[in-house]
Amino acid sequence: MTQSAVWSIIGIVILVYVILSTLAAYILVRIPRLPIRDNPSSIGLEYEDVSFPSRKDNLILKGWYIPGKKSFTIIVITGMRQNRVDYRINSLNMAKGFVDKGFNVLLFDQRGRGESEGQGFVLTNFERDIGGAVDFVRSKKGPNEQIGLIGLSAGAAATVIFSSNEEVDAVVADSCFTSITKVFSQKGSAMSKLPRPIVKLLGLGIWIMARIMYGYHRTDPADKVANVKCPILFIQGDKDDWVSIDVTERLYKISNNALDEIWFVPNAGHTKTFGMDPEGYVERIASFFSKFEKTPLQNKQPSAAI
Repeated sequence: MTQSAVWSIIGIVILVYVILSTLAAYILVRIPRLPIRDNPSSIGLEYEDVSFPSRKDNLILKGWYIPGKKSFTIIVITGMRQNRVDYRINSLNMAKGFVDKGFNVLLFDQRGRGESEGQGFVLTNFERDIGGAVDFVRSKKGPNEQIGLIGLSAGAAATVIFSSNEEVDAVVADSCFTSITKVFSQKGSAMSKLPRPIVKLLGLGIWIMARIMYGYHRTDPADKVANVKCPILFIQGDKDDWVSIDVTERLYKISNNALDEIWFVPNAGHTKTFGMDPEGYVERIASFFSKFEKTPLQNKQPSAAI
């Protein structure tokens, strides 16, 4: 074989690798917009249509604010490709459970999902979107309003990473993974029908193309969870085929906060923990948040010196 033929083969291999990496980055990172097909009134909840800007770039995000009786608002961050009505986790009935316990609830669409502006990309700009939701709650309810975050799957990963640089009162991470690389290889294999080793081989190319095309910066929850100052409740189904029990145990160990809790839900698959026992799920999380609920006296600002 001549030297020119060898270089031709190498060039073809590189070209194929770039094409496959570009296609995989498009499939895995870019999020299609799913329409909103329901609202809280369908399950008897009073709610307010709300809109607020994301942090820094001021995209308009849409959501529902569902009032309770406490000075404590729960913000729900749904999964990778979901909008505020996430049928996989039954987000509306989850919200109702927390409202029945007295909490206010904010369900909102991250950018590019549901009715919010922009284009959605996996685990990109979530600091701006979750940050906008937190800012909205504080502007609406005042600086003393307590805030708890509930994230599911990729929403849990985003919540953990966001909370490593943000003061909130408590976090629930349901079905959270440690590494985006592993999840991408799993999801990429499932979506493309390619063997997982092939998808792993494309890994570097996917990250490079995602960076070039979408400005994607890879950040893993395992690298950030130790920086989360507030308590975390880690929830994991023991039949989860995406995130194994040892992954959640690892995050719990790395977090190393004496106030953290870990809960394994029997027979639950990925993000199916609420569906296994809705009342028990709401009770466990409500109890966790209530441990850190301040009294009105604690919330009261000290008087200025005279």
